[in-house]
Amino acid sequence: MKTSTTPYQPDIDSFRRHLRAENKSQRTTTIYVQATEKFARWLIAHTDCADWEDVEGRDVQDFTIDILDSRSAGYANNLYRAIQQFFRWWSGEYGYANPMWGLKPPMVPEQPIPVLSQEQLGKLLKTAEGRTFVQLRDTAILMLLMDAGLRRGELAALKLDAIDLDYREVKVLGKGRRSRTVPFGHATCRALDRYLKARSKQRLAHLDWLWLGTQGCHLTSSGIFQMIQRRGTDAGIRELFPHMLRHTWSHFFRLNGGSVDDLMRLAGWKSVSMASRYGASAADQRARAAGQRLSLGDRI
Repeated sequence: MKTSTTPYQPDIDSFRRHLRAENKSQRTTTIYVQATEKFARWLIAHTDCADWEDVEGRDVQDFTIDILDSRSAGYANNLYRAIQQFFRWWSGEYGYANPMWGLKPPMVPEQPIPVLSQEQLGKLLKTAEGRTFVQLRDTAILMLLMDAGLRRGELAALKLDAIDLDYREVKVLGKGRRSRTVPFGHATCRALDRYLKARSKQRLAHLDWLWLGTQGCHLTSSGIFQMIQRRGTDAGIRELFPHMLRHTWSHFFRLNGGSVDDLMRLAGWKSVSMASRYGASAADQRARAAGQRLSLGDRI
């Protein structure tokens, strides 16, 4: 059992158990707990609060201001929302007033993530061209990201049995532990087939993980991030990250006539607002293409 070192820690430990009992994902639990622990350390260093009962709304506001002075609004917003979850649980658990009642999270300026062009995607794939194990693996990963729009964590968590080459589908466990099945095209199927044949000859082929590394373990989420950045640099695409490929997938899905409802199901979204956010930087391009495709004058 974890040793409590501050007056705040016992409730943080109870909050962690509460999240686990609600079957929250490990990632969500870690984010919420680490944010609350960060706030607790700040309270000890900057206030006279002796326990959670002493915390006031202004303490949360001052903490948020301190974060905004050195970090992005998005980071401050994420911390705020995580701490908000803690106090929602804490106030319900003990019957105290929620010190965050009436407060609002810091505003995050809209910064649409750029999408890649088909030319850039071609250059990216060119960097992994070849027949070595790593080249075949990286090509398969890039193709699956482009074709199925998976999140990086979803991609890293794939096991061998998640891929069905005959039906050209991948079974994914997404946020909230919601499963979904996403299709992919013939080119991606061919890339996966080549990778799986090369994988079967590797020393760690007995592992269940789909993506094998070269250092005696499977390829982690961090390893995928580093690979994408390295391939992006080689292709002349600065600061490329995996989620940019998810935005690109979303954009081309809509551009080629895919419906918002279908996109939401394939992406694992519950809110239609998410479909609007993804690929937003190229929304004008989609609108112009739709205008040309649906020209009334051409139909008369």
